[in-house]
Amino acid sequence: MPVLSVLSAISLVILFMLGSWQYDRYSEKMERPEAVQTEEPVLAIEIDLDRDLPGSVQQVYGFADSEPIWRRYAPGRVKDTGDRVLVMIEATGGAEPVAAPLSTLQATVSYEGTLTRKERNESAFNAQDNPDQDQWYALSPTLMWTNLGLEGTPLVAEPVIMTVRNAADLNQSRLTPNPYAYSKPIDPLPPERHFGYALTWWGMALGLIGVYVALHRARGRLKF
Repeated sequence: MPVLSVLSAISLVILFMLGSWQYDRYSEKMERPEAVQTEEPVLAIEIDLDRDLPGSVQQVYGFADSEPIWRRYAPGRVKDTGDRVLVMIEATGGAEPVAAPLSTLQATVSYEGTLTRKERNESAFNAQDNPDQDQWYALSPTLMWTNLGLEGTPLVAEPVIMTVRNAADLNQSRLTPNPYAYSKPIDPLPPERHFGYALTWWGMALGLIGVYVALHRARGRLKF
């Protein structure tokens, strides 16, 4: 059965390559902390929020600690320079966002974070944005700024450590590293997950070998 043998050989190569790729990711994450993947400076940022605008916070879907979150952004000005900025305040956990008018926010936000210009990270897998509900599935500074009735493209401020609030009870919260603080998002998967994926791919390869040998032996093509 030459066709079966060729397809089995190709599948084996692919499965072993996938397993090796996941093991390399596991080794990479175990050798160095994720926070050193970027050269962007971490700054002490203090921002006055524009609470007088009639809109609401802009919410962007994402993941942290293997959980879906909604990151909350608001317009403001950097205290030191007066630059207009779209600042991430906090996030809420869960699949559903929690709306918040700008007028309900605190006056000032301060944290250790990054202050950069970012472009929309387009992906074919992103869901459809819903600007009317202030919901986005990719960070889109220009579009989010326009949705607030403002012009131009703002700087984006992101905390290195973000607050994630429980969507059902906003008084409950936790602190966690922000995987979106840098231009290149940090992979949120823990290293152990990659090791598990590697074992899965290699296990499927061994299973394919077992099925291949059993099939040919049952039909008398292999004798030991």
